[in-house]
Amino acid sequence: MSAGAVSVQALLVAHGTVPAVRGISFEARAGEVLTLLGPSGCGKTTTLRAVAGLEAPREGRIAIDGRTVFDAARRTNLPPERRGLAMVFQSYAIWPHMTVFENVAFGLRARGVADGDLAGAVRRSLDLVGLGALAERPATRLSGGQQQRVALARSIAGDPRVILLDEPLSNLDAQLRLAMRAEFKALQRRLGLTAIYVTHDQEEALVLSDRVLVMRDGAIEQAGTPAEIHDTPRSRFVAEFVGVRNILPCEVAEAAALLPGGLRLPVREAAPDGPAAVCFRPISVQLFPHAAPGAHPATVVAATYLGDFMQYELRCGELAICARGLPRPDFAEGAPVFWSVPADACFLVAT
Repeated sequence: MSAGAVSVQALLVAHGTVPAVRGISFEARAGEVLTLLGPSGCGKTTTLRAVAGLEAPREGRIAIDGRTVFDAARRTNLPPERRGLAMVFQSYAIWPHMTVFENVAFGLRARGVADGDLAGAVRRSLDLVGLGALAERPATRLSGGQQQRVALARSIAGDPRVILLDEPLSNLDAQLRLAMRAEFKALQRRLGLTAIYVTHDQEEALVLSDRVLVMRDGAIEQAGTPAEIHDTPRSRFVAEFVGVRNILPCEVAEAAALLPGGLRLPVREAAPDGPAAVCFRPISVQLFPHAAPGAHPATVVAATYLGDFMQYELRCGELAICARGLPRPDFAEGAPVFWSVPADACFLVAT
């Protein structure tokens, strides 16, 4: 295993008799951002805390940088401070009675870093996150974004190879979140850190990650690159979670999805085992004011202005279709329209 990599094998964590993580296995490769993505209660934070040593798994093995830090079979369980990693919590855990400098220095002192080395390490980490000029500022005078930077500076001050982040941007406003995403990604690349990142925000996961694990009920539903998760979800759960609006149960025959009312949509792949649904994103729906080859008649039941585009809700027999496009006066509510979807924009998922 490469330096900085994290290996998790057959991890089982239970709270009482209720399994929170159900025997999952994965590896965070050295220098990558691996994101655990899923809704509340899916087990992503519990998994992160188990890697950190803050949860006691029932079964499994965890290795960090090639060294086993937990092995249920051998009763190995190193404490958090001996695992060689850092963690950024959702709450930031900033000490209000300390200055910025002292907040960052606190963890180094706890690990026994000598005073002669401590000041330089603190200054370097503050400079990396753009807070070098605020070292003596009281923590009570920090904005939310500055507190997040202090938490990040504290985590990297000890030169960890691995950093764990539990929804670190969720307390920031929308514009600051966008800025901090870019800053974190640049810092992670600059330092060559291996990062395991927990979020329920699919856009955040797609922007930051090298790979994504979508979790559901304590298990890994799908693993892949951001493009694979976004473009080819393999189950209805993943498709819904990454924002696919059009998910239509269907029969599959001769490279086409067969829908109620005799409607056929071309598909680009073989059918999954068992019941299937054809999926396509609203942006892929092509709308026409008049009949067009391969297009299906429908009625606009709602047209919602969303700034750069309109969202149209269509009724096509028994089917409800969501489409997005530029505003057009002839696509007003109640108007007849025709719609189609290119074959390369349709994909099938198991239901």
